[in-house]
Amino acid sequence: MKELPVETLFPELQQVFQKQNNLILQAEPGAGKSTAVPLFLLESEWLAGRKIIMLEPRRLAVKSIAYYLASQLGEPVGQRIGYQIRNDRKSSSSTVLEIVTEGILTRRLQADPELKDVAMVIFDEFHERSIHADLALTFCLEVQSALREDLKLLIMSATMDLKPLKALFNQVSPPVSVLQSSGRTFPVSVSYLPSPLKSIHATDWIPVLTGLVGRALAETEQDILVFLAGQGDIQKVQRQLESSLSKEVVIRALYGSLKQEEQELALVPDVQGRRKVVLSTNLAETSLTIEGIGAVVDSGFTRKALYDVSSGMTTLTTQRISQASAEQRKGRAGRLFSGHCYRLWTESQQAQLLPFDDPEIVQSDLSDLCLELAHWGVSAPAELMWLTPLPMPHYEAAKTLLISLGLLSESGAVTELGQKSMTLGLPSRLAKMLLVAEQVTTLDQETAQSLACDLAGVLAERDVLSFSEGTDLVKRLLALQAYRQDRNQAKQEYAIQVSAMEQALRNAKSWHQKLGQGKIKALSLTELQLNVGALVAMAYPDRLAQKRKGQGARYLMRNGKGVCLREEDALQSSPWLAVASVDGRRREGQVYLAAPITPEVVTSLFAEQIEQKKEYFFDENKKEIFGREQTCLGKLLLNESTLSEPDQEAIQSCLMAAIKKDLSLLPWHSKTVAWLNRVRWLSQYREEFPDFSQAWLKSNLTTWLLPYLSDVSSVKALQKLDLFALLQAQLSYDFQQDLEQQAPRYYKTPSQKLIPIDYEGHPKVSVILQEVFGELSSPRLAWNQIPLTFELLSPARRPIQVTSDLANFWQTSYFEVKKEMKGRYPKHRWPDEPLAEKAGASMKPRT
Repeated sequence: MKELPVETLFPELQQVFQKQNNLILQAEPGAGKSTAVPLFLLESEWLAGRKIIMLEPRRLAVKSIAYYLASQLGEPVGQRIGYQIRNDRKSSSSTVLEIVTEGILTRRLQADPELKDVAMVIFDEFHERSIHADLALTFCLEVQSALREDLKLLIMSATMDLKPLKALFNQVSPPVSVLQSSGRTFPVSVSYLPSPLKSIHATDWIPVLTGLVGRALAETEQDILVFLAGQGDIQKVQRQLESSLSKEVVIRALYGSLKQEEQELALVPDVQGRRKVVLSTNLAETSLTIEGIGAVVDSGFTRKALYDVSSGMTTLTTQRISQASAEQRKGRAGRLFSGHCYRLWTESQQAQLLPFDDPEIVQSDLSDLCLELAHWGVSAPAELMWLTPLPMPHYEAAKTLLISLGLLSESGAVTELGQKSMTLGLPSRLAKMLLVAEQVTTLDQETAQSLACDLAGVLAERDVLSFSEGTDLVKRLLALQAYRQDRNQAKQEYAIQVSAMEQALRNAKSWHQKLGQGKIKALSLTELQLNVGALVAMAYPDRLAQKRKGQGARYLMRNGKGVCLREEDALQSSPWLAVASVDGRRREGQVYLAAPITPEVVTSLFAEQIEQKKEYFFDENKKEIFGREQTCLGKLLLNESTLSEPDQEAIQSCLMAAIKKDLSLLPWHSKTVAWLNRVRWLSQYREEFPDFSQAWLKSNLTTWLLPYLSDVSSVKALQKLDLFALLQAQLSYDFQQDLEQQAPRYYKTPSQKLIPIDYEGHPKVSVILQEVFGELSSPRLAWNQIPLTFELLSPARRPIQVTSDLANFWQTSYFEVKKEMKGRYPKHRWPDEPLAEKAGASMKPRT
C-alpha cells in the first residue's frame, strides 16, 4: 500500500509526545490523519496499558472509521478497535483505541475526571467546533492542569484557525507544537457561475444546480458528490434529477437521520456498476471517504441552528458556507484522482465568504452545557479555559431555565433532580420530563414513564411524521405505537418518516431500560390526550401558549413570545397549547410540535408560580384609569376582575405614566401656552436659563407636577390644575424678572396701546401701521440680541409689510406702502413724515 503523506511526520510525532503532552496536527484531506495516525500511536510506549479515545463529530464517521481501522488490523470491531455512539457500543477489555462521539467523552469525564484508563484524547475534525468538542477540550485542559499532567491531547483537522488554538494551549504548557502535512489529493479544478443567482429561493437555484450536475456527468466519467443544505433540499433535487437523468445513473442520499443501510449505499460503488450521484449534507464534508468521486457540485449552502436569547428559541436557517468549508468540500473531488469542483456562486462571492464558520458555542442554547459546568463544580465559566468564551447572556438565560426546571438551585448548584437527569443522556428538558412523569400525569408510574420515554423519543430527533400531518404530538405518539406494533400497517395510516421513527423507537427503548421499567405500554387516545400536554409543559414550561382572543391560530407564550399555527392545523381549536418545537423568528414563531392542555392542568402544575397582580392601565379612548386584579403565569393571563378598592398611589403612578406619554392630557390654557413659548424662546439666548421643553417637562414631572396630584385620580380632575402657577413657581425670582424684561408679554406702541407678542418662532407683533408712527426702530429683546419683528397691518387689519428693521422701513419701504395704500384707503393717514406724526388712530381727523 502506498505510503500516506502523514506517515512522514511519524518520527516527529513520536518525538513530540515523548517530551510534551499537547500537539496540533493540521493535515490536508487525504493525508491519513484519521486512519494512519491513531494506528501508529497504538505502538507508543507511553500508552503503558492505557487506551486512546478519538472523538468524531458524527455517528456515521465513528462507525465508518472504527470498521476501517479494525479491518486494517485484521480484527472485528470490538477488539483492539472499539466505538461508542448513543445506544450502540462495541468494545471490550482488549480495546486500545475507542472512537466515540464528542458527547460520550463528556459523560465519561463527569463520571471519572481523572480518565484513569486513558492515555490520550484525539480531537478529530476539530474545525467543526461543535459545542461538545469545545466543552470536552475545556474539561480535558482542566484535568490536565489539576489531575493528570500526563494526559496527552492531539487536535487534528485539515482546516482550522490555528492562532486562537495555539494561544489557548500556550496558557497551560510550553509553546505547543504544530505539525503540518500535505494531503494525498490530486489536483481539483474549480468552475464558478458567471453571474450571481437571482435569489436563494429553491425555484431559482435548483435548475442551475441540476444543470451543473448534468455538466459534471458529461465532463467526468466518475461519480458525482453534490453538497446541499439539508434533507429538504436533498429530496427536492433528488426528484428533479430522477425525472431528468438516464437510468444508467443512480441517485443516493446521505444525511444524518437516514437508515444506516441507506447511508452505506451512498458510500460504496453501485452493485450494478451504474454511475452514482450522491446528494449529501455537510455530513460528507469530512471524515467520510466516498469511493469513486470525480467531481463535486457545491450549492454553497448549509443549515445552521441559531439561538435567539431574547426569545429562548432556536431557528434553523440556511446560510452560506465559509471559505474553509468550501475548501473541505472541494477536496472530496481529489481523493483518488484529478477532479473538478462546480460552485453555485461567483468567484467574487467566494472572496466574500467568511474565512471560518462561527463555533457552535456562540450561537446555541447553552442549557445542557450550563448543567454540565454546574456538575463539574464550576459556578462561573471564566474559571475555565475556553477556546471561545461563552456569550454571557446565553449562559445566564440557560441558568435561569435550569433553575425553573428544578435542575439547579437558586445558588447554581445541581439539585438531586439535576443529578438524576444527567444519568439519562438526554437534553435537560426531556430528562426533567422523564423524572417527573408519574407526578404530573393521571397514570401509574410504569405507564407514565413508558409514555414519557416514547414522547422523549419523538422529541429528541427529527420529526417522525411529515409536516403535512400537522403539529399534534398526540398523533405522533399514536403513530409510534402503531409502528411498534405493525410497521407496514402504520405506514399506510400515517405519513411516517421511517428513519426518524426507527431512531425514536431505539431511543425510547434505551431510556425505558435506563429507568429500569418493564414492558413498554400502549396508551389509548383518551389517555394520551389527558397526559401528553402535562408532560410537554414539564419540559417546556416557558412555552405554554394561550390563544389570542379573536386572532385565529395565533398564540402568546408564557415567555411573551408570539407564535402561530398554520391555518389548517387541527390544534388551532385548542385555547391552550404546550409547545415543544417552535422556530425563533423575530416577529412570530412557527409552531412545529405541540399538544393541547387545559387551563385546569396548567393551574395545577404551576400553582406555586402563579402570581396575583393588581394592574392599573389608562384607557386612551375613554381617557380613564382602570384597576384590575389579574392572575398571571408569566405573560399569560389566567383570570381578571375589576378592583373594588383601587389603590390611590397606584392610580397616581398610572396617571403620571399616562401624562409622561401624552402631555396633552393636562389643561394647557392659552395663557400657559403663551408663557411657555416665552420661556422656551428666551432660553435659547442664555445657557443657564431653563428651557421648559417637552423633554424637560416629561423628565421633571415628579418635581413640578407630582406634589400637586395628591387628590387627583382622574383625567377629569386634572383639568382643575392651574398649570400656569405650577410652572411659574419653577422659575426663580431673578429668572422671572429676566423673562418680563427680555421677553415681555406685550409691546407698548407710541400711542400707549399694549399689543401681545407672539413667541412661536421669531417674536412678532401684529399692529396697525399708524399705531407705530414715531417708533424710530425695532425694540430689541433677549439682552439686546434679537429685534422684535413687526407685522404691519392695513386699516382693514390685513398684513401689508413684515420687518424686523423698522428704521429702515421708514426710510425705504414705507413710501411704496403709502403709495399703494393711499389710493385704497384715502380717509386714513399716510403722512410724508411718519416719524413726526403722532401715533394712534389711522383715520384722518375731521376738519
